[in-house]
Amino acid sequence: MDTGLRRYDGTMAKILEYDGVVIGAGHNGMICAGYLAKCGQKIMVVEKNMEVGGGLDSHEDRNYAGFWHNIHSVFHRGLMMLPWYKDLELENFGIHYYRPDPGVVHHFLDKTYLGWFSDVNKTVETIARFSKKDAASFMDIWTRWQPVVQKIVFTETYAVPLAFEEKKPLLEKTPEGREYLKYFDTTPEEFVLKHFEHPRVRAFIGFLGVMRGYELDAPKTGYLIPAMIAWGVNPQLCRGTSHALGDNLAHMMSHNGVDYIEANGVERILVDKGQATAVVLEDGTVIKARKFIASNVNPVETFIKLVGKENLETKFADLASNFRFSKTTPIFATNLALNERPKYITEEKHPEVAGSFMHIVGLDDYEDLQNLFEDCRTGQLPRKPFMNGATPSFHDPTQAPPGKATAFMWQLMTYNLWGNPLNWDKARDDWFKKQLGVWQKFAPNLDEANILSTDSTTPLDIERHDKNMYCGDWMVGEYSGDQALENRPFPGWGQYKTPIDGLFMCGSSCHPGGNITGAPGYNAAKVIAETLGLKTWWNPVDFREHLTGLT
Repeated sequence: MDTGLRRYDGTMAKILEYDGVVIGAGHNGMICAGYLAKCGQKIMVVEKNMEVGGGLDSHEDRNYAGFWHNIHSVFHRGLMMLPWYKDLELENFGIHYYRPDPGVVHHFLDKTYLGWFSDVNKTVETIARFSKKDAASFMDIWTRWQPVVQKIVFTETYAVPLAFEEKKPLLEKTPEGREYLKYFDTTPEEFVLKHFEHPRVRAFIGFLGVMRGYELDAPKTGYLIPAMIAWGVNPQLCRGTSHALGDNLAHMMSHNGVDYIEANGVERILVDKGQATAVVLEDGTVIKARKFIASNVNPVETFIKLVGKENLETKFADLASNFRFSKTTPIFATNLALNERPKYITEEKHPEVAGSFMHIVGLDDYEDLQNLFEDCRTGQLPRKPFMNGATPSFHDPTQAPPGKATAFMWQLMTYNLWGNPLNWDKARDDWFKKQLGVWQKFAPNLDEANILSTDSTTPLDIERHDKNMYCGDWMVGEYSGDQALENRPFPGWGQYKTPIDGLFMCGSSCHPGGNITGAPGYNAAKVIAETLGLKTWWNPVDFREHLTGLT
């Protein structure tokens, strides 16, 4: 039978058919597929890259076998407590996480430090060395916001968001809700500057927010800082590199009957009379979707490239075209293969810092952060390098040969360097030396005798490797008031649905944003299942009902 679907050379296209197609095998796409497969749906996941995982990406050192570098995601906060980790029974597929303590150490050249421990009292002790007032403020925020995080922020993260006008009157009825609203209209910077006085403490708190993808001056996101303080850093490291979680999710999909294709991305979403009906792959294969298509890629890619403006109303096409990518989250990474781990000068007086997961170096005061944001937004190199990184092999020996080490440092950086991202190919080597030079001041043993191999990743490299991360933005969209919560990816479309019937969004461009939370995929699965009239075998929360129950 002639289907009428032909390749450019006139030959017949291969036709496949599934209940649903998920575009992009990042962790959100795979989580969404897993939930819907367990609803009895036959699902196909299509991935453009050579392997699944998206930001769960790790590479073996190009010069020395057995040294592994985590290219994107490393710090997986509280992953083992997340709902999808339990629902999809990921522990059955061989995953394991380490939980280093302290989670973060911020080193200074005078051999003092600020630390974030699992025990809040230890964290407060390090802050008190710089400011007793700031220590008291930190403890007060941590105490007041414990119930806010537990009853509101965490629940809201793993729920379809409500419009602010709907949730505000419900929040006003509870003390936790009123506390949440108190800082809702502020920016992260306003919160930090109001509640902390010491320049190093301000820098420490502010930078940890920035490393989560928060914008210092973003309106209506100030509540994220006290939520971060109460939630805790709680970073966890995946055994066998971050990509092991991607492999784990792939095993989960196979176990639940999900099919997936690698190295053959979607080139087009076919739309017929306002209904998404199929996808066309790079090799011409057509996959028909009987019930739905879910896109794990960003709105510009999804709507402008794959759907096409001709299938969209002008107003919505403009929304998609104008979706903003962050100018302050791209990263320049310095990756090292070492004979021995970095040994920080701070260890001489404080041996406990050696076991930290994240290390921060070069950041002295809050003004450094403000200057960095200005430099990123104007396309300049940072006037003062400061970085955060880790030594994964210290906690997980499988990431380096016996007795050896891997380590990295990330510098937040502009993508559009001097007005053109291609300038990164010329600036890479000089900046690498500068970044390494700062690191060596804090870890002097990073000398020629210790360093076996070096590598780097520029913001442009991030985009080249993962096409979903436009402009090197690993948050896959700036996180600001008009691109957060129910406004993500854009106002009026924060419920994972789109104007195209049967087409849904399930990636980091949706609520609650980037990082390895799995929440966009988890929440989208609920919306898709309910739209299709499927029974949800898990227990997703209705946020409106949840808030009503708190009163």
